[in-house]
Amino acid sequence: MLPKPSSPRLVVDYANVLAQHDADELERKLVELDKTTSNQISVVTVATLNGEAIEDVANETFRAWGIGDKKNNNGVLLLIAINDRKVRIEVGYGLEGAIPDVVANSIIKKDITPAFKQSNYLGGINAAVDDLAKAATGEYKIPKHTGSGLSSKSIGNIIKIVIILIFIIIVSIMNNKGNGGNYRRRNSDMLWPLLFSGGGGSSWSGGGSSGGGGFGGFGGGSSGGGGASGGW
Repeated sequence: MLPKPSSPRLVVDYANVLAQHDADELERKLVELDKTTSNQISVVTVATLNGEAIEDVANETFRAWGIGDKKNNNGVLLLIAINDRKVRIEVGYGLEGAIPDVVANSIIKKDITPAFKQSNYLGGINAAVDDLAKAATGEYKIPKHTGSGLSSKSIGNIIKIVIILIFIIIVSIMNNKGNGGNYRRRNSDMLWPLLFSGGGGSSWSGGGSSGGGGFGGFGGGSSGGGGASGGW
């Protein structure tokens, strides 16, 4: 369990990785979130966990500090161990439905890990806080996989190209056999529009579609260990 700050704060930078004005600005953002939604997000950095599991430290700290409202248990703890290169999003009981483990894990991988690899701690924290705030109100969507697989549109274009090639081969064979130029022309006039007709009339184009900040203190919330852990 980490020591509770002597004065109420949502941003507790024990590792001293944030400039004072950046920590103060982040504090104001979280205080405003607390005031407007009652959801409390606390950001805590430490240099090291001294060999302790980050899940245990996060859960014990969450409970001891009482992050979130006691009735609604709507708190979130973002715990960052700089030297250990570990991070944990601990979610209160009341937000486990809005921020399930899969969402917490997505936020770590999308917002925190890439930024922290570049030592951009402020950028990663801000992005994570913004997405946690969205998730708490049901507005966060897990990004779709953007791997190297072909999209359905790309597959459709490939099929069109194959059909065109087959058509060209057939026309060439017919030409070689000397079977009626008018017949070939009529079929060509009928097939080309079909092959190149796509949505919106396009065929080949790929386009288209830290100061105090007024925080009044934690409300006595608790957590059952929901959330996700990661590293960088």
